[in-house]
Amino acid sequence: MPSSKPLKIKPSEVAADTKKKLIPEVNRHFRDEWPPYSILYSQPLLQLPITRPSFISSDLPKFYVVHSDPVDCALGWAQTEGVRIPFICAANEKRPGGDWETGVVGYEERLCRRSNLSATLGTPHPDTYMATNYPIPIEGAIYSPDVVRFRQFQDRIESLDMKDWRSLPVISMPPARWPKLTDQGRKYSFSEERELVRNKMRAALRICVFNGYNHVVIGDFGLGNGYRNPPKELAELWRDVFLYDPELRGQFLAVMFAFEDDRQCTAKCILDDIAKKSKGSSSSSSSKSKSKGSSSSSSSSGSSSSHKSDFKIFSEIFAPNEIARVRSQPDPRYAFSAIMDGS
Repeated sequence: MPSSKPLKIKPSEVAADTKKKLIPEVNRHFRDEWPPYSILYSQPLLQLPITRPSFISSDLPKFYVVHSDPVDCALGWAQTEGVRIPFICAANEKRPGGDWETGVVGYEERLCRRSNLSATLGTPHPDTYMATNYPIPIEGAIYSPDVVRFRQFQDRIESLDMKDWRSLPVISMPPARWPKLTDQGRKYSFSEERELVRNKMRAALRICVFNGYNHVVIGDFGLGNGYRNPPKELAELWRDVFLYDPELRGQFLAVMFAFEDDRQCTAKCILDDIAKKSKGSSSSSSSKSKSKGSSSSSSSSGSSSSHKSDFKIFSEIFAPNEIARVRSQPDPRYAFSAIMDGS
């Protein structure tokens, strides 16, 4: 008796259909409405002038942390608000969409199988006179104004009806990958690396402001086993940039962090890596200290189960009462400046 289960489609087959059929369809029917180009900003913090708002509301931006697909969130939210809303997407710095044609499961790769993102990333806008957008500089990002989402699911060959195709702006920024950490993976080891992460956030948000957006959707940027940034410190950096950065403060009305997987636990990925390295180190010196190596490995593994998911951490950091508490406190940088000025 034949199986009732649907045939499993390989990601490479979905990618091939996207490349050979759907991307040409976008170009054929929507090239004028949704031009398939992108712009590389090599140094957004230096090259993009933005104007500070004349009035800053103490209640803005509003923060939302949701369990949902980030692109679906951006499109649905845009329809509700009547504005276009960009999505900040973790990007491969070497090539458009990374290994999206081979089945890699990072969000950028999955989105490339649902949209024409790979084509827009690989096609610099004619006005930029750029031959290629790659590699992306360390604090650079690619802005794709009109990425067309034509599939609901990245693992199915079926596409949406053409009347349901939608476009959204995507800002492709490579996160810091596997930074050196301290305090059992809770903190960045080096202030320079922390500042690089902060500057990447500021650069992506500056692109949003420069292009006229005051809402933004952010996915699990810099999280998961592929990047392993410390989740709590990462969330606090995002919060501090939105609330305290002198050029970005007050520029956004609302911010949504969308987690496709609400169980993803980067803290566990980090601790598993620490335990693995500890075990390897212990094994190499087992003849000298077997018992010490064994206890170190087991304690690292056991502590991982007590860590919160990324979704839970961001939900706590951006909870209304927590944001109110942080807002009620003076920015320590300004307080320090006031002391130094004698005011």
